[in-house]
Amino acid sequence: MLRSIKVFAVAVLLAAAVAPAAAQAAQADESSREVRGYWTPERMAGALTGDALPVEASRGPLEDLGLGLDSAQGGREKATRVSKPSGRRYRKHGKVFFSDGGLDYVCSGTSVRARTKSLVLTAGHCTHSQNNGFVDNFMFVPAYEDGNAPFGEFAAKSIKTTRGWKKSEDIRYDVGMATVRKAKGKKLAKAVGSRRVAFNQSRNLDYDVLGYPAAEEFDGESMYRCDTNADGTDSRQKDPKPTRVDCPQTGGSSGGGWVMDNGKVNSVVSYGYECALGGGLPIGLPFPTPPTCNNPQRDYLFGPYFGDVIKQLYRSQKR
Repeated sequence: MLRSIKVFAVAVLLAAAVAPAAAQAAQADESSREVRGYWTPERMAGALTGDALPVEASRGPLEDLGLGLDSAQGGREKATRVSKPSGRRYRKHGKVFFSDGGLDYVCSGTSVRARTKSLVLTAGHCTHSQNNGFVDNFMFVPAYEDGNAPFGEFAAKSIKTTRGWKKSEDIRYDVGMATVRKAKGKKLAKAVGSRRVAFNQSRNLDYDVLGYPAAEEFDGESMYRCDTNADGTDSRQKDPKPTRVDCPQTGGSSGGGWVMDNGKVNSVVSYGYECALGGGLPIGLPFPTPPTCNNPQRDYLFGPYFGDVIKQLYRSQKR
């Protein structure tokens, strides 16, 4: 689905005006055994990246809608494969599997500090869609690589997202969290550790952006990272404007953590822009020359600013 903007895992309405106050939550009905049983190797291998989730064309003109993460083409930075995801530095990050509307999808996530010692941070569109509500069969696999789960598979006990995302898929609040059950007899933080989360930080930060890109040149079987820096904001959005980084990760990296130099997480992969086929020409016409694009944002990824709204979501999930 080529649109002028893509969200790395769910349909998005840009610049929606909603009251973002309270977090929205749901209990997961499935047991750990049921979720692990559901995710057979075949289902894991066949899961789609979030950019394949359906978009409601009625929400607005095509140029205002988007899905997925395979939008950051031609960026200046490179995505580097993490050689040892199970190492102490990276094992807190992993791959997310979930079902939405009867289809299976993948995202990325991070184990973060909580009293429960069982909290996963990801994108809102990896936890809830307006079409189908909260997702099913949510499972986090830290340090996932080539089908292997060295620390176990952690099924969701409960899932939350911001009211802004749940009510109108406001891209500024595209953040979700899941409290997960034990795996191999251990809580998540005991198995792999957890990262602190930082709020209301400066916009001028360096980041290690981590995720499992699965579209285009990637296959979703390995963890990748971008050593990059904040490069402005999304001027099309209202405050708090999402932060922009240069990172060529693609669909599947939705929800991947943005780690500051001090080791704290300060955003997640949410969306990126791209141009319509043929530079906006109707689909189906021949394209004798490469599509043109005058959108200066198309080579970047965006993540929500972690301000008071995301802080409230985090605090509600820690209990």
